[in-house]
Amino acid sequence: MAEDLVTFYQAPPLHNPVLIAGFGGWSNGGNIALKSIEYIIQKKRATLVAEIDPDHFYQFTQNRPVITIKEGRLEGLNLERISFYFCPNKEGEHDLILLKAQEPDYRWPTFVQTLFHLRKQWGVSLIISLGGMYDDVLHTEAVVSGVYSSEEWKEVLIKKGIHLIEYEGPSGIHSLIMQRAEKESCPFIGLWGHSPLYLRGTNLRVVIRIITLIASFFDFSIDTPELVSSLKQFDHQIEEILEENSELREHIEKIKNIRGEEARKKDTPKVINIKDFFRSKDS
Repeated sequence: MAEDLVTFYQAPPLHNPVLIAGFGGWSNGGNIALKSIEYIIQKKRATLVAEIDPDHFYQFTQNRPVITIKEGRLEGLNLERISFYFCPNKEGEHDLILLKAQEPDYRWPTFVQTLFHLRKQWGVSLIISLGGMYDDVLHTEAVVSGVYSSEEWKEVLIKKGIHLIEYEGPSGIHSLIMQRAEKESCPFIGLWGHSPLYLRGTNLRVVIRIITLIASFFDFSIDTPELVSSLKQFDHQIEEILEENSELREHIEKIKNIRGEEARKKDTPKVINIKDFFRSKDS
């Protein structure tokens, strides 16, 4: 059934590809996941390689189609899409397959089954999922946390300054992908960017860091001048707001104090290995 849900547009030669997934919706706080994926697709000129039929996974009263009408006539109608893009990597050892989609509304197990059917077909050697969350962090920080399934990635994450996650609570499609990766002995890492609770919109500072991390993992170059320029404008604007808004300044000072106390209490963060997580859940 999985293959029946996929439309292929090209069959490029793939060299030890990795799959990088970004989903919109609940797990896209600060627009970190989708913006990072979209920017890599744009800058690396990735090409559409396949799509999964969205009709099986979206409730279109929640993810409504977007239409274009000009002078009273319908010119376009776009449904939510589950799209895979291909980017050859001439600088490193791994080609890139980039998944861009809204988080499915239902049939998550079927979606994951289809995704892993494609993983086998394409010979994907590693899956990376991107996410974003709101947290007690500051707008001047670029905090990224992570999970991993294979021990080789533990030291990589630590050396890159990525906080190892401690969490229990609601989750998203990422969790089912992690679990399936574990069952199929497929290396997996998840990168989560943290955005301040007091701001909304795209967190450019964290997007830049996520993109830079991915490029360093797989040895490809990517420039971010547009993002850097927009971030400078944002920083200038937020400074002007802070000068006029004492309530926001006080709130930020409280966060700084809370973060300082937490840092003093924690000597070494607990390491969460996905294998241990699922063993504890099963037991």
